[in-house]
Amino acid sequence: MDTPVTPPELLLPGEPRFSNAYDNLTYSTKLGVDVTRNFSLNWTARYIDATLKFTGDDFTIPPFTGVPAASQSTQTVQQFFTRGEAVWSPFGEGFKSFVSLAYTDHINKTLDPINGPSSNDGDRIKTDWRGLLTFAPGQTVLVGVENQIERLNTDTTSAQETNQAGYVELQSKMAPGLFLAANARYDDNETFGGHATWRVAPSYVLPWTDTKLKASIGTGFKAPTLNQRFVDFPSFGFFANPNLLPEQSLGWDVGFEQPFLNDRIRVGVTYFHNDIKDLIQANFTTYENVGRATTFGYETFAAWTITDKLRVRADYTYTEAIDDITGMELLRRPKNKIGFTTAWVPFDPITLSGTVIYVGERLDIPREGGADVVAPAYTLVNLAGEYKLDSRVALFGRVDNLLNEHYQDPTGFLRPGLGVFGGVRFSN
Repeated sequence: MDTPVTPPELLLPGEPRFSNAYDNLTYSTKLGVDVTRNFSLNWTARYIDATLKFTGDDFTIPPFTGVPAASQSTQTVQQFFTRGEAVWSPFGEGFKSFVSLAYTDHINKTLDPINGPSSNDGDRIKTDWRGLLTFAPGQTVLVGVENQIERLNTDTTSAQETNQAGYVELQSKMAPGLFLAANARYDDNETFGGHATWRVAPSYVLPWTDTKLKASIGTGFKAPTLNQRFVDFPSFGFFANPNLLPEQSLGWDVGFEQPFLNDRIRVGVTYFHNDIKDLIQANFTTYENVGRATTFGYETFAAWTITDKLRVRADYTYTEAIDDITGMELLRRPKNKIGFTTAWVPFDPITLSGTVIYVGERLDIPREGGADVVAPAYTLVNLAGEYKLDSRVALFGRVDNLLNEHYQDPTGFLRPGLGVFGGVRFSN
């Protein structure tokens, strides 16, 4: 698929514009067998072979801030994902034990006419066990442990990191209409040490109005990835930062949902607030930690089941995202996002759907360098349809960006215009 990406105004006089070209072949399988009544085995695998031709930036031309390169770069990616799982239920649904082993391999090679070839090869091995115990009606406990080893090899660096974790979660119906989900987790990261996180989320349904009151509060820990710390992108003058620190956060939210007309109409509002320490953010040339940042706002929705065959839903999110050190907005976080979705079944076996997505203005970095800019808002209209030939085979089609909206996200990179797609879907 060829897609124009470079805005014409960034090209030097007389310089040709190349469309990005992307080809992808994906193979996947999912298998399962019940060995006995209480023991089963599951296995999934996916292999992706992709090639991307793209236009990088040339920093050798004055004023050395980067202009689109006069020749294309080629990137090839091979990815392999597999996961095997054994499930044992010695006491039926009262207790289930899951043991799994997962492996991921990612090979990335780039041929850049200006910067030369580069490559990186990474893999991840994850083993985990989790047990699900239902010890009384409405009372469930989940416990688990996991071990993850991640390795990375680039042209200049080799890195490895191990993360071990244990967790426990309670899902409880404490009283009629009163529910509680609570969990705790401890991560022992080879590079960044031990970190404990937790979350508590109660909810209550008022018996006389069916109003659902809900809230949550919890902490977070996110270590920077090996890619963020060691993988460079010289085609765009972007380089890794090996000195990144992990993100840590405290967040909470509170809201309600209200049904009407036997739940044919449902509306809801949720306010959220997050305090983040060492937020990882990309600037013009690398990743950096923002000392302290705050995000807050609210999410609202309204859903209406007009008939059994026609449903509509509207969503609106308002977000403030602030760097607490500088007082500036965080990059690429729009204050306003609106979504409208409709699904219609005119008659079986046809399903039609449409979405309208509005993304508001947001602060961004221009591709060619310089001061931050305000990226303009854009609106997308997408359509989709499906025709089921039988329980296993369906024809599908979709139209993306129906109105051929021209927009850049991030700034300096055009997004695809009108696109029409179709195919056949097979399922068991």
